[in-house]
Parts: sequence; C-alpha cells; structure tokens
Amino acid sequence: MPATNLQPIYVVGPTASGKSALAIKLAREFDGVIISADSMQIYRGLDVGTAKENLAVRLEIPHKMIDVVDANEEFSVAEYAEMAKVEIENALKQGKLPIVVGGTGLYFEALVFPMSFANTVKNPELREKLARELEEYGADYLHDKLAALDEKTAQRLHANDTKRVIRALEIILTTGKTLEENKDEQPKHTPEAVMIGLNCDRKKLYERINERVDRMFDAGLVNEVYSVGSFDYQSMQAIGYKEFANVSARKVGENYQIDDETLETIKEKIKQHSRNYAKRQLTWFRKYDFVKWFDVEDFDGAVNYVKSVLSCKTNG
Repeated sequence: MPATNLQPIYVVGPTASGKSALAIKLAREFDGVIISADSMQIYRGLDVGTAKENLAVRLEIPHKMIDVVDANEEFSVAEYAEMAKVEIENALKQGKLPIVVGGTGLYFEALVFPMSFANTVKNPELREKLARELEEYGADYLHDKLAALDEKTAQRLHANDTKRVIRALEIILTTGKTLEENKDEQPKHTPEAVMIGLNCDRKKLYERINERVDRMFDAGLVNEVYSVGSFDYQSMQAIGYKEFANVSARKVGENYQIDDETLETIKEKIKQHSRNYAKRQLTWFRKYDFVKWFDVEDFDGAVNYVKSVLSCKTNG
C-alpha cells in the first residue's frame, strides 16, 4: 500500500480489553508499526506488570515507545509526544501503517490534539524556580503547593511524582487555570483522527482483568517488583507495583517470597484498582465523539473499518 494512503490508526480502550491483540492483527493485515501509548511500557525491566508483548512478537512486528527509560527515571507526557510523533512520521516515510495503541489518555491527548496544554504552556524560568524549591523544601512541600491551587490534580499525583507535580504547577501558575480547565479549552473532536475503541459488558471486562492479574503473578510479578529496588520511583506509583509498597519480602535463592495471606490481599487490591482504572479509561475515551467502538470479540469488524478508511483515503 503506498505511503500516501496511510494515516495513524489509534486503538484505545480499558485495560485487558485486547487492544494489543487487535493492534497486532492490524499490523499483520496492513504492514504496520505498533507505537505504544502506555505510560508504563516505556520502562525497561517492567515487563510482567505492564503486560508487554513477548519478544518473539516484537521481533516479528516493529514495536516503538517500549523500553524507553529505566525504572528509576522520570518521563513526561511532553517527552512522550515528541518521541511518538517522530515514530509516526518514520513509519509513514517507510510506507508502513502507524498503529498507536494503549490506554493512557494523556498520551493520546498530546498526539491527537496538537494544541493541547502538554505542548503549548512552557515557562522555563518558573520550572527552574520550582526545581529549586523542590531541592530546598522537598517533594511534600511542592505537592502541598499544588493541592492549594489544583486539588483535583494533586489528588491524582503522588508527591514523589515530582516531574508531573512541577509540570502541573507550571501550567496553573502560568495560565491561572487548572489542568482540567486547560483541557476543556481544547477542540471537542478531531475528524482527522481514526480512533478505534474496544469495549464489552462490565462483567466480562472485569473477568478479563482478574484473569490478567492472575497471569501476571504466575509469570513472576513479585520478583519483578522487588528487583526494581525502590518504591520511591515514578514508575512504582502505577497499579501492579504500588500495592507492594511497605510489604516486606524475603529472598530465597533468586526469588522473592511473601506469605500467602499478604500475597492474596495484594492480588485483590491490584484487581480492584485495575477495575477502577478501567472505568476511568472508558470515561476518558467516551468523551471523544470520533471514536468508532467495537466489541472485544469483533476484531474482524475493526479490521474492515480500517480497510474502509484507508480505501476512502485512496479513492478520495
């Protein structure tokens, strides 16, 4: 298919809905490159808890924006957008279909809405001042400062997530508006964006989430969590990792062990937090009126939809 007929395809939906499987099917059908829009898959070494595809699949189909930084590094939405846009352009130049897939709403926001707050509000002098305050007064001080100005965002961000706390402060102190208020000023739809959403009834989705969490534990999630070395990192504030904080594990040989009762409690917390996250994801993506929704079992429908979109572009 000639490169001139191509445009990015975005695949969204709640966790465990099968987004990656659909992206792989689309990539095989249309000679695509998969570009992750998952804020956890960017971290090297965090494979089990982030549900990365196995290496064999990633060798068969190019996967981008995976294993970008180490688990002890911070990474912003703006950095993601800058790098992902390069990957999209590279795919198009090679005549391959860019397939952006994931569940991190802010990542899609920064790509689909070119005038989003993530890219327009910049105040380097203020950012440097906030960085000095962080060094002098600590993370809790900055987090409290954010809470006084933008309580909703502060509730969403951990105090140790200093990069995002500073970014939120930079936005509100520069614009006089919260993150939510800045987002509300964005366009309500982007007709040029081809976005596919996957969903199913709540009971089935929750079953899929529970099964995925069980598979993660079977695949060695406990060892992965404790191999990182610290729960203070930005990466460890995510679901599947933060639930282990303040829980001691003993090392037996090469493996970390937790007593069965505590392990079961952690597992149930991860399942509950994942189900709650799935609801938030659906709320986020349903606000876009240009998403074409498909049932999680209807991959063929999604493939035919993409085929029709690309065909229309060719004929148009």
